[in-house]
Amino acid sequence: MRYLKAVLLTTVIAAMSAHAQPVFNIFELGVQADKATAYDTVGENNITRSITNEPGTLSMVSVKDKENPNLAYMIEIYADDAAYRTHLASPQYKVFAEQAPSILTDHKLRLNLTAQYLGDKGSPIKQNGEMITNMVRINVLPGEEAAFKAAVMPEMVQSLAVEDGVLAIYAGTLVDAPNTWLFFEVYASESAYQAHRQTPHFQKYLSQTQQMLGEKTFYNLRPVLLKNKGGLNFIATE
Repeated sequence: MRYLKAVLLTTVIAAMSAHAQPVFNIFELGVQADKATAYDTVGENNITRSITNEPGTLSMVSVKDKENPNLAYMIEIYADDAAYRTHLASPQYKVFAEQAPSILTDHKLRLNLTAQYLGDKGSPIKQNGEMITNMVRINVLPGEEAAFKAAVMPEMVQSLAVEDGVLAIYAGTLVDAPNTWLFFEVYASESAYQAHRQTPHFQKYLSQTQQMLGEKTFYNLRPVLLKNKGGLNFIATE
């Protein structure tokens, strides 16, 4: 088991060269009312085969809005642009693309993000019914960008390092609106999330940033399929 974990971590590290910029995408997709099962099936095929067969595909997550099951989100992380292009040329993605017109509505939104922090526990997520996923969109006030980043980056690193119930945190800024941050988080359970909110490092982050933030949007999501390679640890230096 230790050998397999070492090989897995080596694969992920090799996939992300020292100077590579990961590709971090979030897609918001409308699913036709009677096509939920078809969407989940083709999505599972795409996600499972991509994580298994593509060294540069590091995480793929399917979630849905709790109140609107026909509103779906795909969160994807690739080692670099070449890895993303490899995925787009893969047989499983081509199947997804061919079936999409008969499954999806015209509502298709891609959030193109600059990765700021991408981290997990170091091993693939073993999904169960207790896990929860959260996503939040935050607008940072003009002039507060550097201060906000200085406050939130160590908080995320520490959360993954010391909290058993924090399984993954992905954070990025919109390419065309860098004052807008999106955070996607995976917790072992609702109680793990509530415990996280009471930690000293999270409370410190809240107190440091309360005057830096504008509009916040919380996405009420339920996990459908969570797949990652594990060993993801990217921190933007700029």
